[in-house]
Amino acid sequence: MAIVNSRAAIEPKTGKAAIFVNETIHSLIRKLFANNEQGFAYDPNDLTTLYQDAAGTVPVTGVGQAVGLIKDKSGRGNHAYQTTSASRPLLQRNATIGVYYLEFDGSDDFLVTNSIDFTATDKASLFAGVRKLSDTAQIITELSETYNVNNGSFCFIAGNDVGGIGYISIGRGSATVDVSQFARSFTYIAPDTAVLSVKHDISNSLSSIRRNGVSGMDGLGYKGSGNFGNYPLYIGRRGGTSFPFNGHIYSLIGVGRLTTDAETAVIEKELAKRTGVTLSV
Repeated sequence: MAIVNSRAAIEPKTGKAAIFVNETIHSLIRKLFANNEQGFAYDPNDLTTLYQDAAGTVPVTGVGQAVGLIKDKSGRGNHAYQTTSASRPLLQRNATIGVYYLEFDGSDDFLVTNSIDFTATDKASLFAGVRKLSDTAQIITELSETYNVNNGSFCFIAGNDVGGIGYISIGRGSATVDVSQFARSFTYIAPDTAVLSVKHDISNSLSSIRRNGVSGMDGLGYKGSGNFGNYPLYIGRRGGTSFPFNGHIYSLIGVGRLTTDAETAVIEKELAKRTGVTLSV
């Protein structure tokens, strides 16, 4: 059964109604940012948000084309772009479930936004549908050029890091980086497809992570004080220079607040449809 954008599409071979994942995800994104929260929402399955050039003048129309711009659907205008042609991810399609994704080559592909101002909050929730193809440490997304030196940053990492193989995430305030601050989800060897959800709360020194509906290990180390910062968001590479992501990104969402358990469950369910995973709930 196909997953499509059209509201009234019918599968030509079966005559059955298609699954309208995009209609549902559109609604979820609107609700998630209903109170003008800061954040971002990238949906490669919506081809109307994709352009081959960073200026947004040449639409992406099919698989194999480079993506130089993906527009933010949160309403905050935090579009992600790449001005260097050779460093643009490609649009590809999962033939099994009929959805699109961005393919990062594990070498030099990445996207970046202008600075996103998260300074009004010390809380953030992140969601991603990904497939990692290697287990070297690699950046899914990171707020600022590196969380190691920039207070008020967060990072989402896949691969082998902080003592295990899988997925980790950190968000911190003024405290020095420490391994105890990381939320961890181990052990998941590449190739691995996952729906990931993370919550960071600086003032309460808490980071949590879930993979395919299963809770990982919380990061309870002291995060210091202060809110998140005003930094560019990097997707697929640290600061555009290191730890390149080798894999697929089906969806990427971040919002400057803690989502409720009910919101988290619904978002995970929708992302599972477009990544082809089964949630353990």
